[in-house]
Amino acid sequence: MNGHLATRSLTIVGLLLLSFCTAPAYAQDAGGQDVSCCSDTGFYLFLLDESSNGKLSPFENELSDEQEATVTAGLQQGEVEVGSWEIIWGTEGDYPAETWTFTIPYLVEGAVGVTINATLDIRIGGSFYSGNSGLNGVEPFLNAEGNMEITVQVSSGTINDGDKLEVSLFVNSLLFSNPTQEAGLTFKWGSEDSIGKVAVAMPLVDIKIKEASVTSGLVYFPIILDSGFGGEMWSLSSGSFNLQGTPLTLSPIATPLESGVEVTFVWEMPEGTDSGTYSTEFILSPQSGLEISASKNHNIDVDDENGGGGSYYPSSEPLRDSGSEISVEIDMDFQGDVIEKKIEISFDSAMSQWMRWGMDNIGNTSLDSNSWWKNLNSYSDSVATSHRNNGKVDDDELLALTSHITGSSSDMRSFMQNGLSLDIESIIGINPVDLGPTEYQIDMGGTRSLAAEKITIKIETSYSVVDNERQLIIENFIRNPSNNYWDEVNINLEIKTSMLAGLGPVSAENIDFEHRRWIFLESINIKQNDIDAEENFRIEFLPSGNMAFSPLISAMLCVFALCIAIGMGLFLTRNRSSAPALISVSSLGGLSLVIYVLGMPMQIVLAIVASSVLLVFPISLVSPKLSKDRSRRDKLPRIECPACGTSNTVESKVRPLRIECAGCEVMLRIEE
Repeated sequence: MNGHLATRSLTIVGLLLLSFCTAPAYAQDAGGQDVSCCSDTGFYLFLLDESSNGKLSPFENELSDEQEATVTAGLQQGEVEVGSWEIIWGTEGDYPAETWTFTIPYLVEGAVGVTINATLDIRIGGSFYSGNSGLNGVEPFLNAEGNMEITVQVSSGTINDGDKLEVSLFVNSLLFSNPTQEAGLTFKWGSEDSIGKVAVAMPLVDIKIKEASVTSGLVYFPIILDSGFGGEMWSLSSGSFNLQGTPLTLSPIATPLESGVEVTFVWEMPEGTDSGTYSTEFILSPQSGLEISASKNHNIDVDDENGGGGSYYPSSEPLRDSGSEISVEIDMDFQGDVIEKKIEISFDSAMSQWMRWGMDNIGNTSLDSNSWWKNLNSYSDSVATSHRNNGKVDDDELLALTSHITGSSSDMRSFMQNGLSLDIESIIGINPVDLGPTEYQIDMGGTRSLAAEKITIKIETSYSVVDNERQLIIENFIRNPSNNYWDEVNINLEIKTSMLAGLGPVSAENIDFEHRRWIFLESINIKQNDIDAEENFRIEFLPSGNMAFSPLISAMLCVFALCIAIGMGLFLTRNRSSAPALISVSSLGGLSLVIYVLGMPMQIVLAIVASSVLLVFPISLVSPKLSKDRSRRDKLPRIECPACGTSNTVESKVRPLRIECAGCEVMLRIEE
């Protein structure tokens, strides 16, 4: 009995130890003190970039372009380097003794399979480790395609800030089964479909949850991510913050630190919120299957007006690379020689926070030398001292930015390109220098605080159009997609013309549009959501300046030509059947109407209408002739019966004449 209890106790203890070892990294504090966690964690380092300049990354979001390297059957002796991948580590700490597993996809070409002898070298600072592809001296046989694995036993040690971690793969020998002359072994990595990786146990990130700050009904929860990866630890990861088990929906504020990034989550307290202890949990996920968690209980004091005596202000300029959504709405009127545009550029999240912080720091002499907001230092005298760094955008700060971008096209271009990473020429359609009178307006949305609420930049302008020169409507306007400023692009565009102005031929690349033509206007509509920031697209039209191609004039020409065709058809078929000619004209007229409405080039519409006029002649000539009796009867005089109204043919010239009505059989008498 006692032995049985002892066995059960040992089993329970073992299970508890196992669950503890396999649980995600986690830390909790009862309140009052900052919380830190997660000094070392097991995770994957992904293989990226070309083999000659390989890179290791813990972020799954960096997987993009597939890379490959091929080792051919010509390998006789010595070793061939497949690739070398490295990363400069920015976090100091100890790493445990662990078995690292290297995995890389392969494809056998021109052979049934291959026996491989491969070596994996790992360098961690000054330490070196190595492992072979085979177990117990048995070299593995690879067939078709799959994943090759190599394990390396890594001893415990210490990694310092700035140490290089390098992984190198070598092939020592290959023995193909039933090879052809093109036999080879191809290794692949770098994409979501071909994931090359190495499982490691290293100090990845330290999470420090600081005390909350209550200001004007808002509660700020700062979290420091110390990793050596800077802002990438946040921008390339997914993260969430739960308050009392409920996720916060407001976008956090990310600011760079010397050794990491500070991410501040914001909670807008509902009316009637009471003071007390609130539990929070932060979850960071740099890659699938890896969740690093930390929790803390915060003592939050709320006054009678949901205020609070705390204060919060970002320690430095907020990061822009956390990914924001941008929406561009364009209302465009084409008058033949002039285009009038109303443009609205809306964005939220990190870019909105960056812009609000920048306007609140106009005249700040301590800005980083690379900060775009240094361009507005000349407006520092126009901003009241009390309005600087007060946590909101004041009217004079908003006016300073508006005046700056209105002052010159170069300043506006600089703000759009260097600040927002947008190519304004691709949005407007021409060089800003060629714009006519232009009005700018910045709408801060529902709040002017340092929040992530949407900001809308409104541009109202006009410019002249030269005939027979292609006019850009819009094209991909994200200036540098690799900076990760924008992760979602939405476009809503409408262009309309007058009844006397036509758009001409429209050409588009990688973008869907709807082109319609009515009698009184011509329009193009574009509505595209969730466009990839790296997507290349373009749409343009060629204004001809020819009024014959305008919606009204072209419709009148078409109707006039079809009437002529019908008249000619009736005239040419006086003694023939007119049905073939009328059917042909009607069919071509219906076809021209369809392509007219669908916005196809007016040259095609007018060509079809003109063909209906030309086809009347041959169709009329080959139409069947009417019978002689019918023809003769058609030429005889007719008399209408006064009783029933039936028209009766008078075939005789004798007068007086009696004939029977074909309708009511009444005898009719015809006098001279």
